[in-house]
Amino acid sequence: MVRVLISVDMEGIAGVTGHQDVQPGTAAYERFRRQMTQEANAAVAGAFDAGATAVTVNDSHDGMRNVLYEELDERASLVSGTMKPLDMVEGAQGAEAAVFIGYHAMAGSAPAVLAHTMSGIVHCWRMNGEPVGETQINAALCGHHGVPVALVSGDACLAEEVAATLPATRTVVVKWATDETTARSVPRVEAIRMIREGTRDSLRGVGGLAPWPMASPVGFEIEFSTPGAAAAASQCPGVERRSGRVVEMSGIDVVAAYRLATVALSLAMASVS
Repeated sequence: MVRVLISVDMEGIAGVTGHQDVQPGTAAYERFRRQMTQEANAAVAGAFDAGATAVTVNDSHDGMRNVLYEELDERASLVSGTMKPLDMVEGAQGAEAAVFIGYHAMAGSAPAVLAHTMSGIVHCWRMNGEPVGETQINAALCGHHGVPVALVSGDACLAEEVAATLPATRTVVVKWATDETTARSVPRVEAIRMIREGTRDSLRGVGGLAPWPMASPVGFEIEFSTPGAAAAASQCPGVERRSGRVVEMSGIDVVAAYRLATVALSLAMASVS
């Protein structure tokens, strides 16, 4: 029995290059949420090709209501909405393997399409002293529940990042960036094929893949783009301001630390909205 979680973001979807492509309410967004759904379906198909018995798709972009439910593979269940204990990897609690589709590189990466970490106001996010992006944070959250990340898809910069931090995790490269909002994407049908085959092959070998270990306690350091964001974040109990733009928090494990970090980040985002 293999129960698979598929977390689907949007910036790393094939063809996506600009902010309008991922912003609800635009014509470009409507086009690419369909591609997002199709890439999710490719991963679902690959999971069942590999022998999965249950697949959960977690809509993980922005407000987390992007995947077209009526076009999602009918064999998969869908988790959507923002109030999730594990956020982008809600569903890891009952999974045996995870697949990340449409992910992007961490804040400050280049050349990379729409690189950021959780929010555009985050300049750098560190976990136990090391710079991380959403891929590493979510891999650690999955690891807390004993779930390895079998495959990650996105741009070439993300693939290099995964090779350096999660070397046993396979990657599918669907585009190559020349700057933040320009990239060369593979043909759409090729992206679908590679994601399905990559998911299938990575899950067939998941028995030999270990979850990402994260020693406890876990500390996060968030460097914001402005002092005002850090000031707002530091109003959260348990969050310490270390310098003009940097705050720190820690937890008994990565889940506790992340929950504290998300509250602090919400305060910071509200202060600049």
